[in-house]
Amino acid sequence: MADPGRMSRVLHLLRSSPVRLAVGLVILFSVVNLLSLGLAWLKIRSNVEAQIAANLEQQIAGFRVTRDPRTLATLVEAEAAAIDPANRILVFVAPDGVSHGNARAEIRGREISLAQREAGRPLSPDGYEYRTRAMARGMLIVAESRRALRDTEEIFVAVLIFSILPTVLISLGAGTWLAVASARRVGRIETALRRLEAGDLAARVSDMGAADDLARIGAGIDRMARAQEGAMSALRQVSADIAHDLKTPVQRISVILAELAARLGDGTAEADLVARAATEAERAAAVFQSLLLIAQIEGGGGKARFRAVDLAEVLRTFAEIYAPAAEDSGHHLVLGDLPDMPVCVQGDRGLIGQAVANLIENGLRHTPPGARLSLGLAETPDGAVITVADDGPGIPEEERGNVLRRLYRLERSRSTPGHGLGLSLVQAVTDLHRARLRLGDNHPGLRVEISFPAAPGGRAGT
Repeated sequence: MADPGRMSRVLHLLRSSPVRLAVGLVILFSVVNLLSLGLAWLKIRSNVEAQIAANLEQQIAGFRVTRDPRTLATLVEAEAAAIDPANRILVFVAPDGVSHGNARAEIRGREISLAQREAGRPLSPDGYEYRTRAMARGMLIVAESRRALRDTEEIFVAVLIFSILPTVLISLGAGTWLAVASARRVGRIETALRRLEAGDLAARVSDMGAADDLARIGAGIDRMARAQEGAMSALRQVSADIAHDLKTPVQRISVILAELAARLGDGTAEADLVARAATEAERAAAVFQSLLLIAQIEGGGGKARFRAVDLAEVLRTFAEIYAPAAEDSGHHLVLGDLPDMPVCVQGDRGLIGQAVANLIENGLRHTPPGARLSLGLAETPDGAVITVADDGPGIPEEERGNVLRRLYRLERSRSTPGHGLGLSLVQAVTDLHRARLRLGDNHPGLRVEISFPAAPGGRAGT
């Protein structure tokens, strides 16, 4: 059974421009050579036919010396005796209808049929070119075998097989080899572009070997990626610096507001204003804390704590933690069937737990009371997939890329608590673990999947 992946790669290669160019050049080369050989064959064939015709006319001219049927019959019999009918036929049909020569001839109107004489030598299987002349009140027929034409055809076919065909095959092989090499280099460029498009600014084409146009394109992409990576790194550093510098003053403001609220007492208008200000200060501090955490994750700080993490155990823990909150808000938090054995990946348990917590909180915050929120875990040949799904309003398909941006919130979500960094943090954790985050439709609601690559060694304890 054919491997679908291999077939897909072959089809992709055949559709690539380098392979098409190589095949096109080979086809052009083949057509030009076939036309050249065809014209040469037509010329040679024309010459051979002209030579046969000249030989026939010359043969006929030799018998115009007499007008007597008996004399002409004797001459034809004498000369035909020395000629092999497989090469040439010489026949005189006398006025009485009797054939003289090395073959028998029958004349039916304008049609002439030649046949082997009794006890005579066989005729040519290749057919004949013939000429007829009325002589001595009879008909002289001179025919020459078409073997020379057949030999020319065989020579042409031999040249085609032993010259053009190997040349085409060698050219096709060399062209395909060069095209495959070019296609691989183009593939490296496409891979780098896809990674850059997906947000991996560390992607590079790297050294392309020969200093040609593909190498220059690859070098240009690498320069662009380095510049973009530098700009994003500087922007992230600025964001982290701002968040770090403002976090402490905001926390101090929260402390001062708490002290002021304690002095004012409860029930006064001033106390309400202070409480509202304290809430906003806490929200600002949470924003700065999330920004700093995202910056730390994107900097790879969590990789030093990577260990084997049992995803099933993480889901059980956070399902228990959030069960009371879900019950209080009127939601149904359901933990699906988990595998009996641990499902382990290499990662930071705290950060993976933070990502799961953010997804649960988003589901509780943005779905109405009575909505169902389910947690699931599945194993695949490539790793493990955590699923958090709800039956709420969901996220429009055109907005699913935007909600992963920092501080971005849907219009309908602006009246709900939050700061628009929950999914950004989930994306950062996913990228750190080389996992894949996918937002999909739960029909109805939102379905979020985090696909982790398999841990070395597979299941824990196996």
